[in-house]
Amino acid sequence: MSADAKEQSTYQSHARGKLVNLRTVWKEWVTLLALISIVLGLGQGAWAQEYPTQSINMLIDRPPGAGTDVVSRAMAPAASKILGQEVIPVNKPGAGGAVAVGITATSKGDGYTILGHTTSSLTVIPHLESVSYDPLKDVVPFVHFGTFFCGIIVRADSPYNSVKDLIDYARKNPGKASFGIVGIGNAPHLDIELVIQQEKLNMPVVPLGGGPPALTALLGGHVTAIGVGASAWMSSFKAGKVKVLATTTEKRILPDVPTLHESGYPFFNLSTEYYLISAPKGTPAAVVTKLEGAFRKAMEAPEFRTTAESYYVYDPNPLSRQALKELIETLYRKNEEIIKKAKLGKQG
Repeated sequence: MSADAKEQSTYQSHARGKLVNLRTVWKEWVTLLALISIVLGLGQGAWAQEYPTQSINMLIDRPPGAGTDVVSRAMAPAASKILGQEVIPVNKPGAGGAVAVGITATSKGDGYTILGHTTSSLTVIPHLESVSYDPLKDVVPFVHFGTFFCGIIVRADSPYNSVKDLIDYARKNPGKASFGIVGIGNAPHLDIELVIQQEKLNMPVVPLGGGPPALTALLGGHVTAIGVGASAWMSSFKAGKVKVLATTTEKRILPDVPTLHESGYPFFNLSTEYYLISAPKGTPAAVVTKLEGAFRKAMEAPEFRTTAESYYVYDPNPLSRQALKELIETLYRKNEEIIKKAKLGKQG
């Protein structure tokens, strides 16, 4: 064999040796990574079995006495018994829920900080003002525990008996009909804005600072109609003081009252509030699953159902975690579109 051939053969032999070594090293790395994953998985599983070992703070995005606060607190005792540690409600109101979500988003994902809140802090508020969190990534909603439905209300002596009647009057009398809401972005503000956009109406929308003040303004003749949650108007409705022209729900809540969808507007639930419990991002999946199971079980407690029904937010068919995620993503995109067209809040 010539010197050149010997040199070539030696080079090829060395190259094959290096390739074998690289393959060996790669296999060892893959094996090591697999072992690490197994160990971490076992560790998380063991931790989840031990969890919780201390009390759990449940932040609430509204002040004491608000619907979210009362109904969230109604779950805490049963959840505490199931988990074996106290669930402590802590009110963190402000900025339409953005304060509480912001705190949760920066909390350690260890299962000891969770959040009771509504969808608007994820699907509406971020489009109205700057927030410190990514609404689709920084918190993980895992339980849907109630649905806050709204009605479009007029006084009992009003000449309007349907949404169509109200819209026809507003179209023929620009600027004369007014619509009262709790506040900018609060349900069912966006539903009404979409109706106004679709019908090209001049119908002023008036924020009134809450459900009771809105009802007072309506009964006093200061606004033509209002859109507020059922807890604000149900007693007046039963007493015959107001009429409900429609609800903003997917299906009828009151047998003789049509939905906005049935009234000719093929959309619903744009600004309906869903009551949620969420955890910070990074919370181990096994811990989130344990929390979800505990709170779903707590929702079966008679005390919770009684409280939820008294606030007209009880939902016999709570959404699954995946369905909740998809709903939030859909509402986020749709609400962004409506808010931009209506030129509400922050722009650009």
